[in-house]
Amino acid sequence: MRSFRPFLLIAIAFLAMSVIGHGIFLFQWTQNQFMAGPNDGLAQMMPFKQLLYDQYTSGEFFYSFDFGLGAGIFSELSYYFSTSFVYIATIAIVYVLEWMRIIGEPTVLFWAQASVFISILRLVAALLITYGLFRYMHISRLSAFVGASIYAISGMYFRHVTFWEFFADAFLWLPLLIFAAEKIFREQKPGWFIAAVAISMIDNFYFAYINFLLTCIYIAFRLFMPLAEAETTRKKAIVLFVAAGLIGAGISAISFVPSVYAYLNNHRPPFDQAIPWFEQTENILFMSRYILLPAIFVLFLFIPTLYRLRTFRLFAAIGMLTLVMYYSPMIGSVFNGFSAPQHRWEYFISLVAAGAIASGLDHFHKLRLKDLLPASFMTLLVYGLFVLRDDQLEFSTLYPRLAVIGLVVTLALALQATVATERMKKPLLTGWLLIFTLMAANVYQSEKLLIDGNIADVDEELITGENYDDTEVRDLIDEIQQRETSEMYRIDWMEGVRNNTPIVQGFQGLSAYSSILNKNLLYFYLIELEIDMQRESVSRYATLGNRSNLFSILQGNYAIREKDDPNVPYGFRKFAATENYIAYQNRYPLPFARPAFQVFQEAQLAEEPPLLREHAMLSGIVLDEDVEAQPLPERFPDEASYAVEGVDATYENGLLDITGETGGINLTLDEIPQEGDLYVSFHLENTAADQGFAIQVNEYRTTRKSNQSIYKTFVDDLTIRIAAAETVEIRLPKGVYRIDDIEVLNEPYTLLKEQNALADRTSNLTIDGSRVDVSYDNQDGALFLNLSIPYERGWHAKVNGERVDVLKANYAFLAVPLEAGDNQVELRYRPPFFLSSLLVTLVSLALGIFWLFVRKKRVRSHD
Repeated sequence: MRSFRPFLLIAIAFLAMSVIGHGIFLFQWTQNQFMAGPNDGLAQMMPFKQLLYDQYTSGEFFYSFDFGLGAGIFSELSYYFSTSFVYIATIAIVYVLEWMRIIGEPTVLFWAQASVFISILRLVAALLITYGLFRYMHISRLSAFVGASIYAISGMYFRHVTFWEFFADAFLWLPLLIFAAEKIFREQKPGWFIAAVAISMIDNFYFAYINFLLTCIYIAFRLFMPLAEAETTRKKAIVLFVAAGLIGAGISAISFVPSVYAYLNNHRPPFDQAIPWFEQTENILFMSRYILLPAIFVLFLFIPTLYRLRTFRLFAAIGMLTLVMYYSPMIGSVFNGFSAPQHRWEYFISLVAAGAIASGLDHFHKLRLKDLLPASFMTLLVYGLFVLRDDQLEFSTLYPRLAVIGLVVTLALALQATVATERMKKPLLTGWLLIFTLMAANVYQSEKLLIDGNIADVDEELITGENYDDTEVRDLIDEIQQRETSEMYRIDWMEGVRNNTPIVQGFQGLSAYSSILNKNLLYFYLIELEIDMQRESVSRYATLGNRSNLFSILQGNYAIREKDDPNVPYGFRKFAATENYIAYQNRYPLPFARPAFQVFQEAQLAEEPPLLREHAMLSGIVLDEDVEAQPLPERFPDEASYAVEGVDATYENGLLDITGETGGINLTLDEIPQEGDLYVSFHLENTAADQGFAIQVNEYRTTRKSNQSIYKTFVDDLTIRIAAAETVEIRLPKGVYRIDDIEVLNEPYTLLKEQNALADRTSNLTIDGSRVDVSYDNQDGALFLNLSIPYERGWHAKVNGERVDVLKANYAFLAVPLEAGDNQVELRYRPPFFLSSLLVTLVSLALGIFWLFVRKKRVRSHD
């Protein structure tokens, strides 16, 4: 008990530091304002927490039809929370609290309210782990306490946890990995490294990659900078690191392999923009959104006597390297998987700076005026240079002023310590450093997050209001859900650009927003069917472009629109309304499982317009395999002929030069369609180097990214559905565009109506997450059964008890072969490579235990 007491006291002290460090956010919480970003925080973090909580507590860990059109949540949401140790621990606690009726059923609002308290506890854990690392490196308790605080209670921690909460978990595992590395260097004990590697790779594959690169940098320095006598030899250390790392990686396979598969099964266009090696970025001493370097670190770097200390020398050397890396976009690209440069690794600067400060503080009492006076001058000189070289630097806000205060007070206390009593030298400076750390954290929250990051906008009114969870829309959704009895139906509704609205409002929709999505669905939207989503994005899909064929194929049986929105799909009729919204029902729905009597190949349709591909999907099945195929559907309408006229623009040889504020072209049809819709297809590129823009085609409006945007799809073939009209008006803002390959097709929906009239021979449909069962009475000899389940590896099927191949059909969905007569179809989903990954995990775990046991026995025999 006595040995536990110091740890308890340290834990209580860190809890106090964490609470004070969250002071601004705790005050905001009392005002019903929450620690969550208005963009990704509310659009991704809170909805995913809600979705996974509902799935996990109901016993479904692998698949959900509530995420977009359906997805493997264990693998596709591993980038976020599905395998996060912090989140899983949070689920356990919240579930117990709900079971005990201390709290009600969690909602998105609950997760926003709880975010600050989860963050406080996570920060305590980060503080304790880092403190343990520094203590293991023989840094005194007080110095280790200060160092841990400087690392963890940093602006970047609060930035990460507020905007992208799962990013903050990386603050836990980096010091753990370095501690594990030290165990190998000092004691030849690889067990900690096995555990740290396994934990990191299970928790989040993306930050495992970042943390491994950072740990490799640390190990590379340590191989040539020993900190203790009789350390492990380089050769032996390398062998231990490789062996332990491989075993740890093997243990993580059950999580890591499906996660990496989901990442590889995603679609992101390559980042082709030039990436400079170095450029002037945010001022790391005064204004950076990521790191505010403490003045004490800069001061210590200029004190030669400190370099006699091995620990200080190590952290100072790595720290100076990281300062160079900070100004390199190329390094940012490397840490982001050689893609667009991102500032996500810089917490390593905080860690090594904290290590240098902690080790320097241990010997601060030995420093003399002759050490500190030149170092102080050099520190002032560096700060002056950073002021002179930064044209953007202003001292109108608290954050840069605090940096100046930190500099002045730090130098004053450091110089004053040379004449202070031996007993007071260190406490004065360490006390100031702790106060400064807490002040910087709260000022950062106030200015960089609440004001600059618009976090002050995230309150209960927003989360329960018309811009996020509109009560009028909820009433319509409730009415739909009360009247609908089918096992699968989808509602087309999205609040603004919040593609995960269906998760927030508890219905199955047609949209999703995630950094990792099934590439088959993305290709389906972007390339194969050219479905416009009203907003260009590489990480979203949404609605179905108001195209009724696709609505019916994918069970889009309802749509909700604002009252003045004319973009209602053909064949949808009004059945309910509120003051501002109308709910429409599809008059031509199709079953979730549909027979296919005709077979087409993707290659047959490669040069055909998207409308013909819709017809092929309606009348049969489109396979990507080399199979015997039927002729393409005959009911394809003729292409409409039209006359082109420029409006406030000139149009020649595919080049559109718009001279007015807005302008474009009119396509006047020779023959006015009597029924249905028009499908307007064209290739469109903006010649401007950096200009996002909107496109208006009659009643339909959509937007496109700038050519410089890292989120641009670079898919410039568009198909826009509009209601049948005599004239097609294409409008764009002033500028020069390339627009060609224009095609206008009339769709009277004859084929859709015929398919809707066919008898539904499916029965006994049950959908329960990763289990789908359906019966089909194959009286007419259908070849395949189409299912509205997105195709991805992990699905397995049986027909009448016999294993059959799961086919990729209709570009992005599943199909199974049928037999004559009754067919009992069973589909089961497990994450990709689940059983083989589980086997690797178990074998690696056994191997690791055996290896550690043998090593321990060998050490005992030597003793």
